[in-house]
Amino acid sequence: MPADQPILAGRELHTYYGSSHILRGISIEIRAGETIGLMGRNGMGKTTLIRTLMGLVRPRRGQVLVDGVDATTWPTFRISQAGIAYVPEGRGIFASLSVAENLSIAERPGIDGSRAWTKERVLDLFPRLAQRIGNRGDQLSGGEQQMLAIARALLANPRLLILDEATEGLAPIIRDEIWRTIGLIRAAGIATLIVDKTVDAIMALADRVVIIVKGEVAFEGSPATLKADPELMHRHLGV
Repeated sequence: MPADQPILAGRELHTYYGSSHILRGISIEIRAGETIGLMGRNGMGKTTLIRTLMGLVRPRRGQVLVDGVDATTWPTFRISQAGIAYVPEGRGIFASLSVAENLSIAERPGIDGSRAWTKERVLDLFPRLAQRIGNRGDQLSGGEQQMLAIARALLANPRLLILDEATEGLAPIIRDEIWRTIGLIRAAGIATLIVDKTVDAIMALADRVVIIVKGEVAFEGSPATLKADPELMHRHLGV
């Protein structure tokens, strides 16, 4: 794994759903230890970009690169095995399995053999899950399901964590807990790509912000640069 290469990158990605041209030449990269906020209004292509990067949707043109290697045709599991964990918008937990079983299924060493994230550590991070350890996935609240989805992703000991709609629809107190957790994950050196509409929280955590408008990058830069352009923020984010 060349140190100078991004962990994950998209180059000039064009992705379609049928005849609908969703991504229109997007390029993005996430480097080791970097936190990127991926923002934009609904329907602009954020989830499609993530699904393309994860191999769940194939681009018609362009490349997906993992450590500089062409991964455009890799199956999703191979991208995951490269140390990239994905928490989808629907969370994807196993509803009929207990919290303990959901966690056990996910536990594995990182690609460097590290086991920094253990079941004990994620339960320390999310005490609420420890209290619900015997409950089935479908007996958890939305916030608890999101905690379980993040805990499960961390148990793969990833070097990059992708969170789609990290706090969507959650109660404010749970949102705060998720953001605190994302801060701890960032501090632990895991790269993160976060999709969320909570502009202030993204701006406080991200090293870079990427705004997508109609399948194209409308802005890429530091939170400070974005804050200095309130007109652009209002136009593309409605804030």
